[in-house]
Amino acid sequence: MLICKRILEAEHLVLAIGQSHEEELAPLFREAFDDAAQCRVAALPERYPQGHEDLVRKSIIDLAAWADGAGTPGAGGRECVVLNVATLFAVYEAVVLDRPLIERFITVTGSAVRRPGVLKVRIGTRVGDLFEECGGLVEPPGKVVLGGPMRGVSVTSLDFPVTKGVSGIVAFTRSEARTGPEVPCIRCGACVEACPWGLVPTRLHKLIARGSITAALSEGLSQCTECGCCAFACPSRIPLVDSLRSGKRLGALRHHD
Repeated sequence: MLICKRILEAEHLVLAIGQSHEEELAPLFREAFDDAAQCRVAALPERYPQGHEDLVRKSIIDLAAWADGAGTPGAGGRECVVLNVATLFAVYEAVVLDRPLIERFITVTGSAVRRPGVLKVRIGTRVGDLFEECGGLVEPPGKVVLGGPMRGVSVTSLDFPVTKGVSGIVAFTRSEARTGPEVPCIRCGACVEACPWGLVPTRLHKLIARGSITAALSEGLSQCTECGCCAFACPSRIPLVDSLRSGKRLGALRHHD
């Protein structure tokens, strides 16, 4: 953190931790920094997707959520940079140990994995090799997802390589991967309540289906971070995330044209 503070010429440091760890971790971190570092510890709620950089920034500086049409961050004139633990550790290894980013820790889990665990993995390693390191698969997986179950992307081959952006791999069984049929929206409002950005996913979904991308953008489509909360909460199993993601892509293409 001190290295990044010097590089960015930042005035203050804020170390964000979960509220459940505040009692045991906050005193340790406060002792690690002297007064000159101007570092304070902020205990944030542990509700997904609190770890997203926009929500971290919003919680720390107590400003309303924001995002412009191009997706460029802005914080009411105050500039701030949010860095996660993996990035900070990579910076430390690069500056202090002169070590390039060639490996990272990855969580390998899921009901189809025989012995789930956390592995230190070289970038470029096959996904199938990670499963073998964890004792193999209990059964052929119904779906393999790179990333978390909410925001991850599925892959069709175990030969897919690990990249620097992969933090976890989940192997679902066939029964878990099987989803029920989509049914009409019952207007329960569950997706609206679940959205951390205060959007109305069903409204955006209908606008995108009609091809009204400009209207969807005007109602906040660009603020969607594809966290998956709306689709998870939807009792009608409407693929809201897929719809909003495609709408954002169409909006970006039209903006580029």
